Order: sequence, then structure tokens, then C-alpha cells
Amino acid sequence: MLSVAIVEDDREFARRIAEYLARYEKEKGTDIRVRYFQDGEDIVEEYAPEYDVLLMDIQMEFMSGVDAARRIREKDPEVLILFITNAAQFAIEGYEVRAFDYVLKPVTYETFCAKMDRALAHMRREKEEALLLQTASGAVKVPVRQILYAESQGHRMYVCTRQGTVETHMRMNDLEQQLLPHDFFRCHKGFLVNMAAVDRLEENDCLIGSRRIPVSRRKRQEFMDQLTRVL
Repeated sequence: MLSVAIVEDDREFARRIAEYLARYEKEKGTDIRVRYFQDGEDIVEEYAPEYDVLLMDIQMEFMSGVDAARRIREKDPEVLILFITNAAQFAIEGYEVRAFDYVLKPVTYETFCAKMDRALAHMRREKEEALLLQTASGAVKVPVRQILYAESQGHRMYVCTRQGTVETHMRMNDLEQQLLPHDFFRCHKGFLVNMAAVDRLEENDCLIGSRRIPVSRRKRQEFMDQLTRVL
């Protein structure tokens, strides 16, 4: 089931997008649940991270799509945002809220179909890349993209994700081998970091959000080289 929200103040255009979704659902054999919001204010007011895709107009009467997206990103870092706009220059604003793509009005079905195909392909890839971590209460599936870093403390491993921390008894060497293909780096004996999540390097520490993680002196140059490649 694909969950989609249409956020558009032009009712006629919103109806056309809903028709496109219905046609897409029939042609692709994909079940789609659609909900309509007339303005950015409306979706922000009661937003919950239950959507896969947001089809959102940029220019709306009360709250613009970009402003709404900023608020939504505070609650949902993963939803795919496809901005709808009358002018290509407005799409540039989407980068700051990590918009997945944009659709330029007027929208043909062929263009819409191509954008949705790309979004679904991205979602499938993201779902496939996951780790199965054994915890005291059972196995937990963690998407690789959600992992910020892992910390080893004695016989315990703490995998810090965007949603919280998972404690597992996995060995650091085993975890490192699984995550190396995804731009993770063993910056210190007890730490493995997602290079895409690193904000900056300060002296002998790298920063991921408010967390300072040590980078060993002998690995500092290799760390900087990989950080440059990821950026």
C-alpha cells in the first residue's frame, strides 16, 4: 500500500492529480491510498509520519509548500516530497528541505508517471538496504540509511539511528563488514560512523548532530579523504 498526500489549493488541479494516481494505480497494480489537503497549513496542523509521498504545491494561499515542508521535516525525515510549481526557479527552494523531485505545471500524465516510477524505485532500493539486528527482545530490521553511527562498549553494541538507539550483541568487525559498502568508516576502535551523516570534523572529533565522536590520529587523513568523496 502506497500512501500519498496531495497538498494543492487549486481544486481542479488536485482532482487531475487524483485521476492520474487512480490511472497509475490501475496500470501498475499498486494499491494507493490518497488524502487531500487544501493548504500547507492543513497538513502541518495534523501531520503524522504515515505518508510515503507528498505531492505538494509550492505556492499556496496561507502556507507555502516550502514552509510546510520545513515543519514536516521536523517530524518526518524520510517522506518523499515532490513539489508542484508553475515556475522552475521555485524548485531551487526545495533543496533546503531535501525535496526528492519537482513537477512543473501543466503536468502531463506521462511526466507524472515517470516521476512516480522514480519515487517508487527509490523507495524499493531504500527498503532493500537494511540490517537485521538481534536484540534482547528479538530481531529488529533497521534501514541502513537510518543509521548514524555505531558504538562498541565491551560486549555491547549500540547502533544509533535517526529513530533511536538499538542495543545488540553483534561484533564491531562483523557490523563493519556489512556497512563498508554504504560509506561507513571505522574512525576509532569503538566507533563506526555513517560518513553521509557527519556534519564536520573538529580537531580529533567528528560531529554528528550534537554528538562528538573521536577520530584516531592514524586514521584522520583517511577519514578526511573519504569525507571529501562522500560530500
